[in-house]
Amino acid sequence: MKTIFSAIAIIFFLTSCEDVIKVEVSDGTIQLVVDAFVNNLDEPQVIKLKETKQFFDEVLQENFNADSVYLKDDLNNMYLFKDVLNNGNYIWDDSVLVHEGRTYNLMIKANGIEYSSIDVANPVPSIDSLNWEYAPKTIGADNGGYFVELVARDLIGQTDYYWIRFKKNGLYDTRRSGLNLPVDGSFSEESLGDGQLFIPPISTFPMFNVDDSLGLGDKATFEIWSLSEGTNGFWAEVLNQAISGGIGALFATPTANVKSNITSSGTQLKDQAVGWFSTSVVSSKTVTIIEKEGEKLSFPLF
Repeated sequence: MKTIFSAIAIIFFLTSCEDVIKVEVSDGTIQLVVDAFVNNLDEPQVIKLKETKQFFDEVLQENFNADSVYLKDDLNNMYLFKDVLNNGNYIWDDSVLVHEGRTYNLMIKANGIEYSSIDVANPVPSIDSLNWEYAPKTIGADNGGYFVELVARDLIGQTDYYWIRFKKNGLYDTRRSGLNLPVDGSFSEESLGDGQLFIPPISTFPMFNVDDSLGLGDKATFEIWSLSEGTNGFWAEVLNQAISGGIGALFATPTANVKSNITSSGTQLKDQAVGWFSTSVVSSKTVTIIEKEGEKLSFPLF
């Protein structure tokens, strides 16, 4: 009994002697954040400008007001983006903007500082067709539903970087697992590389729960976005920041600002920018899921 009492006394002594340590964290420098992913789709193109915020602040990011935002291509065409609603969303809605093979220069002017970036619109393969097949409830899938597969072949003759995106009824799959970034032969037929068919998991959208599973009447859309090597590296860094749990987190690098391709004419830290500028050519195909005899995936998943 004395031994138990002594142990309790020691624990009480040790816990009562703990000092509360307060760490003063200095405020960071507020900078411009650029979200400029433009493409060749016939829809409004948006460049979003915000300000960074303090790490522990729970307030929303403030909008960044620029004097002018525009793109200029290598044929001297100029595309002026306007923030009509004064909400930090600068919009071009006049015609198809991005064209394959052209070089685009982003310019943002604000408070006497010029921010700029350059990107090339690389080619992208066309999507030949979409297949689908019903799969019952199984391991890793909480419910039955339809798998959808794109049939497309990597371009021949160069290293290609892609962003394959999926939409259900017009809404993008925004999960971390939905960020598919194949490079040439990665995830292509027989891993032969250049010019091969894409295969699962890159080519196929699986269902994991009731919300994202596909049923009869749903519209399924696959898009392939062309990327530059730099943009592919940007998304790789974003994925690294998003690692949580498991063995992947063990080898993750410390959290830091993801690199940016936005340069500034200013010399002060407050005049620098974070974010990214990218131009993409996009191929797209949409199907409505119907009961269709003989419809099946090219590459069986089970």
